[in-house]
Amino acid sequence: MAEEKDAFYVVRKGDVVGIYKSFSDIQPLLASSDPYSSGGRAFNVSSSSRNLQGAIQFDTGLAGSFSYPPNSLRNHTLGGSQAEWSTCLSCTLHFDGASKGNPGPAGAGAILHDGSKVYRLREGVGIQTNNVAEYRSLILGLKHALKKGYKHIIVQGDSLLVCNQIQGLWKIKNQNMGTLCAEAKELKDKFLSFKISHIPREYNSEADAQANLAINLRACEVQEDCQLL
Repeated sequence: MAEEKDAFYVVRKGDVVGIYKSFSDIQPLLASSDPYSSGGRAFNVSSSSRNLQGAIQFDTGLAGSFSYPPNSLRNHTLGGSQAEWSTCLSCTLHFDGASKGNPGPAGAGAILHDGSKVYRLREGVGIQTNNVAEYRSLILGLKHALKKGYKHIIVQGDSLLVCNQIQGLWKIKNQNMGTLCAEAKELKDKFLSFKISHIPREYNSEADAQANLAINLRACEVQEDCQLL
C-alpha cells in the first residue's frame, strides 16, 4: 500500500482506538494467524490524508458524532507510541436528569461502564429544571470518567436537547444552558475520542433510576457505587 505524505491510519479493536503514522507500524497486527480478529473482536483499519491539526470525524454505525479533538491528535498521534495507544481505556456513559416540578427538586444520574466494572453515579442539583439536570448528569459522568483515567468515551442519553447542542446542531438561546454546554464541551475535549448519541428513554432506565434517587440528595452531594462485572 502506497503511503501519502500526511497519511495516518486508524485501527479499532472493539472499543479501543489507535492511530498510527505509518502503515508498517500496524503490519504486525495484520500478520497474525487470524489477522482480522482477536478474541472474536474485529480489527477495523481506515486511513486518511487529512491534516492532523484538524478534528477527525467518521461514522461508527451509531447516530451522533465521533471526533478526535485537535489537541489530542497533535499530542498523542505524532508523539505517542503503539504501547500508549494499546493501553488507552474506553468506556460508555449513560446520563439522565430528573426534576419534580420542572423547576423543582432535581437530580443527576449517570452509569459508567467499561466491560469489567460499572459505576453508578448520582448528584443532587437543588431546585432546577429538567434540562439543567440533564446537563449536570452529563458533566458528572464526564468528570468521573476523566478521574478514572478513561481516554475514549461513548456517551448516550435521552435528552435530544443536550445531544444536539453538544454536537452544535441546535442553537443555544438560554445563557444558563450555554454555560453548562461550554463546561461539558471543555470536558469532552480532554478525551482522545468522544462520541455522543441520542437514545430512546426506554433504553436509559438505569441512568434514570440514579437521577430519581439523586433528587433526595443535598445540592452538590455526590454518591458513587462500583460493581465488578
